[in-house]
Amino acid sequence: MRDIKKTALVCAIASMGVVTRDAGGSKDEYEKLAGQLKTRLTTLDKLIEDKQKLLTDDKADTESRNAAIKDLQDSVKDVGELSARFEELEQKMVRGVQDGDLDPNSIGGLLSRNEGISQEIKAIKHSRGKVQIDGVSARNTVLLGTINTAGNINDAKMVAATEDPLTIVTMINWIPTTAPLIPYVRESAVTFMADIVPEGMLKPESSLTFGVDSLEIDVIAHWIQVSNQVLDDAPALAAYIEGRMAYGVRLKLEYLVINGDTKSFKGLMKVGNSLTIVSNDNAIDTISTAKAKAYANFLPPETVILNPQDWAGIEQVKGTDGHYIFGSPGAAVQPVLWGLKVMQSPAMAIGKFWAGNITMATEGYIRQDVTVELSTEDSDNFRKNLVTIRAEMRAAFGVVMPDAAVTGDLVNVGPVV
Repeated sequence: MRDIKKTALVCAIASMGVVTRDAGGSKDEYEKLAGQLKTRLTTLDKLIEDKQKLLTDDKADTESRNAAIKDLQDSVKDVGELSARFEELEQKMVRGVQDGDLDPNSIGGLLSRNEGISQEIKAIKHSRGKVQIDGVSARNTVLLGTINTAGNINDAKMVAATEDPLTIVTMINWIPTTAPLIPYVRESAVTFMADIVPEGMLKPESSLTFGVDSLEIDVIAHWIQVSNQVLDDAPALAAYIEGRMAYGVRLKLEYLVINGDTKSFKGLMKVGNSLTIVSNDNAIDTISTAKAKAYANFLPPETVILNPQDWAGIEQVKGTDGHYIFGSPGAAVQPVLWGLKVMQSPAMAIGKFWAGNITMATEGYIRQDVTVELSTEDSDNFRKNLVTIRAEMRAAFGVVMPDAAVTGDLVNVGPVV
């Protein structure tokens, strides 16, 4: 009976104070069931208290005792049925997110993300394990008091943080691998000699020159400590932390894709991974020159990567009459230069640019996608009642076609009249 009550209560609490964007009846039905479950549990608590007094009263007759037992059995059955309906709805919403039918930021999305954390917590409590921490350390501890000091943590509303979409990472062809060392072929030079050939004459020979390089799979990781109470009492916060930790790993991945110069990440801006130009023109004309250089190698560019500060300077460029070249500040200006999509990333150094065909020029390798793991036995966690949450991935990245990219410096960036 107590187990049913506890399970149902956890389900009800999980739905409280969560900002959602579910459309239709799913969200309304979910919140309605959560409210009913909370009410029934309050009633059950009172029944348990009242009936236990009656059952321990030596003066109570057998009929009164049997009636008390029946009342409790009926209440437990009622709560159990309602809890089963609640669980069925949760499962439908999780499946909806997994199938792409529901918004991942909805209640279903929260439940879907939180399911893995719940399983990890159960596993840790039943069988403790020691976890080796790799990579970058984030040495800050999240405690209940730092989140909500006014009341129950479950009354706090979790609003998703605004995150950069990391579109550069999503444009890359990521290949699954199980090998720790990956050899790959780089196209270093090409000469196309195709021509009209009269009958009986020799055909011209073209050439493709390749070089062999290799990548070592490496780990990108960081960790954070939270109290056990955060995970036990605030599943919404636990899911939020999980998502932010995973995003932090991918954010570092984007930095390495652009700037990496290691055995595992040979980034876009690494020397030798692109053609280069030197231009004293303004930034807009420099991008046009880079586009033409890429086209000269018959590899049409698709995008240009800029630091947001440089793009802001280009947006503020004005004509001689004072009007903005890229449109009114009140308009939704599309980030496009010379037909190339502008992709902004703080990972790109200010005053630098990359232009080219990112899908043709690069290859990425994934040994292990981002995973979030928990441990109670890192350092002195057990004594302090803390849990270490670690997010990590194993990957590598390289440029396979340097001639498909052009890099250089931007000068004269900024508003001019």
